[in-house]
Amino acid sequence: MIKESFRIYNDHLIKILILSVMIVIPLTLFNYFATYYFYTNLQEDQYPAMYAFFLIVVNFTLLIPVFKKLAVSDLLDEDDVSIWELSYEFIRHFGLIMLVTIPLYIVGMLGSSLLFIPTFICFSIILLVPFFVNQDKIRDVFKKVGRVFRDENIFLLLDFLVIVCLQVLVWSLFSLAFESFENNFYVYAVSRAIINALIYPVLIFYLTMRYVNIDSESGRYL
Repeated sequence: MIKESFRIYNDHLIKILILSVMIVIPLTLFNYFATYYFYTNLQEDQYPAMYAFFLIVVNFTLLIPVFKKLAVSDLLDEDDVSIWELSYEFIRHFGLIMLVTIPLYIVGMLGSSLLFIPTFICFSIILLVPFFVNQDKIRDVFKKVGRVFRDENIFLLLDFLVIVCLQVLVWSLFSLAFESFENNFYVYAVSRAIINALIYPVLIFYLTMRYVNIDSESGRYL
């Protein structure tokens, strides 16, 4: 799956670059500046880290429908999907993803005191919902999420660890590389945006193949 993810990335590199400039980089910069605002204006007892982590989560989940559609289109050998169609996926599913993410994130944070079990469940749903938002009914979305959670719960935990560790590793390396820059606030912001533009598509391609049932013979995904 990793090899296939990089193959899709390479085959659609131009589109990914355009989408990065149009969506990924602006979204990341907005979230980074919002995070800075929270840390600057909120006190410790107002939990600025909770808001910052929320922005990191939605920064990833909001991009899933865009790159999932690109991956599915490639794997099913469909007609070349346009930049507009991919961008529309971001706009079309923005509201539903946020509507699901906000309450589940709050429950997940509150549940961290209960051995992190509610946290794992809530964050699993937050991660999986964007892969199935194309369904006609909300009930169908959660039915597919429930099926994946039932069958892949251990692998979900491993995927969480991979995503988090990769983010921490790459970001730490860039932070070390740019710590000597005087104007490091903007350097960090641009660096973070470029990092997300480089690694998020590959991660989403991989997760799409892991969790979305793609039937190449019938030419559709289930």
